[in-house]
Amino acid sequence: MRELTNLFSVANVVQIGVLWVIVYWILRYLETTIAGAFLRTVGLIAFVVIILALQLLKLFELTTLEEIFQYFIIFAFLSMVIIFQPELRHGLTRLGRSPFASVLRRLGVRADEAGSSVVDEIMKAARRFSKNRVGSMVVIEREVTLQPYIDRAVRVDATIKAELLDTIFATPTLLHDGAVIVRGDRIEAAGAVLPLTQNPDVPKRYGTRHRAAIGITEESDSVVVVTSEETGTISFVWNGKLRPQEDTVKAEETLELLLAGKEPEASAEPEDKGDEEPEKPARKKRKPKGKGKGPEAE
Repeated sequence: MRELTNLFSVANVVQIGVLWVIVYWILRYLETTIAGAFLRTVGLIAFVVIILALQLLKLFELTTLEEIFQYFIIFAFLSMVIIFQPELRHGLTRLGRSPFASVLRRLGVRADEAGSSVVDEIMKAARRFSKNRVGSMVVIEREVTLQPYIDRAVRVDATIKAELLDTIFATPTLLHDGAVIVRGDRIEAAGAVLPLTQNPDVPKRYGTRHRAAIGITEESDSVVVVTSEETGTISFVWNGKLRPQEDTVKAEETLELLLAGKEPEASAEPEDKGDEEPEKPARKKRKPKGKGKGPEAE
């Protein structure tokens, strides 16, 4: 009974509470990564099991099993570091950024006017692409990191400008068919290869560009601005849904809301034709003019 009382002593309760807070903040950070949704549930269960197992091994004085279990915890920790190395590397990069700007972003407030300028430049380029029937795909990173795709693309690291986007997509270069990834107010990479959606409900008329736009938004919370090379349609993609935008003024407002972390109001959107060629009007057959008044000329 005394050992059981010591198990739930004030010191042990405080230590468990501190560890719980640390684990909670680590899992809360990982929630903004691609692997976070899986690790959040598994991590909490594993934390509870490890704490209970250690305390029970100490309670019953099973020293050999306790030592083996401690080595197992070290091995599991090192394995997690290796598996989630991209997320951890991105987390170290984020430590150098301003926490004040991050708080403002979560509240839907910009630390400066960078968000508005990003929308202006992207929509300026998108309108030009739509008019000239140029295919393009601009992926805007939000909370979930796109670092793995940036690492495999061509690094640009330049302030976003409509002219730069025009150079990438409107000229026959090796970067033309890939995606541009935007982080903040900078173009991080171009020529990025993105995963294609495996959703069987996506219409077959959509080409590779539109399927890639849907696929990346199924794996992250990013927003994609895509223009069709065949129809010139400007579409926004988020949460795995493709939404065509006919009114460019309203489209800018929608994009600003999305970058501020807000969900635009639902509205009936016209059906997007994807990369399908528009139908050509049928020509009317002209009747041959007759040369006489008989029944052959009618």
